[in-house]
Amino acid sequence: MPELRYDPMTRDWVIIATERAKRPEDFASKPEPVKGDSAANCPFCPGKEDKTPPEIYAVRKNGAWKVRVTLNAFPALRPEGEAVRTKDVHGFIKMNGVGIHEVIIESPDHEAVIATMDQEQVDEIFLAYRERYIALAKDPRFESVILFKNHGRGAGTSLHHPHSQIIAVPVTPRAVRGRIEIAQSHFDQEGICLWCDLIKKEQEAKERLVFETDHFIAFVLYAPRMPFETMILPKFHSSNFEEITSEQCKELALIMKAVIGKLYKAINNPDFNYAVYSAPCREKNLEYFHWNIKIFPRITNVAGFEVGSGISIIPVVPEAAAKYLRDA
Repeated sequence: MPELRYDPMTRDWVIIATERAKRPEDFASKPEPVKGDSAANCPFCPGKEDKTPPEIYAVRKNGAWKVRVTLNAFPALRPEGEAVRTKDVHGFIKMNGVGIHEVIIESPDHEAVIATMDQEQVDEIFLAYRERYIALAKDPRFESVILFKNHGRGAGTSLHHPHSQIIAVPVTPRAVRGRIEIAQSHFDQEGICLWCDLIKKEQEAKERLVFETDHFIAFVLYAPRMPFETMILPKFHSSNFEEITSEQCKELALIMKAVIGKLYKAINNPDFNYAVYSAPCREKNLEYFHWNIKIFPRITNVAGFEVGSGISIIPVVPEAAAKYLRDA
């Protein structure tokens, strides 16, 4: 029997389509290469440093870089000036496009992937995330910082070389504000942070758990927007990603590598996105919000029903997906 499930974090419904359900192993992907992208013409490879904007941050060992951060050569926003909100002659609201758009080049190896990197390299990537997130969150011009990774053509990447991006924006996106409002409503009604409550429930249920460390937990969502969608949460309450310590960051790197490694083995290195969901920069120590990371494997397509209704149809039972990942 198909089942409708409710996501308390978004207030969306999803359909778990058991009548058309596939086995988790049926989702093994065949990643499509990014065309025309080789190490020979890649601006992120060692020796091509002059092909990128100036370096902002780097980790070096024995004179060679392990991680580099630069401004994006083709930024969505520009860093100069102040964000000023105005109206055009017709009354439509606009702002000048002020923001900071950076690229975190994750490895000198053109073919590297987080799933198979050594743990020290993944640690350095996440420590770079922390450093740049803290720096951008301090800039008084910006209200939100968005940290994300696109892996594979189906996830929107245009360069094969492993990299992530971080963008500081002078507004609070509607999706961020919506999550804050839902979280506050849950706290007012239940007296507990929505995500602290969720961690407790998932630990009790156990059937959707993928991986756990002392201070972090990963599980397939009860009501996912796409198959194998996985959330990583700190078990300790924290509303802002920039509050993470260096040691916590290394532990986060460990669980992220573990989960991505399981996806890599279980469904053949799928295209995926991940993103950090944090409270806005000027809203600190919120007792009702809890930062988190979601990993979105891009292994199904959005069709007309999803577009028209906003309801996702999930053709693999989340509990089966979680077991398949645990066993990978």
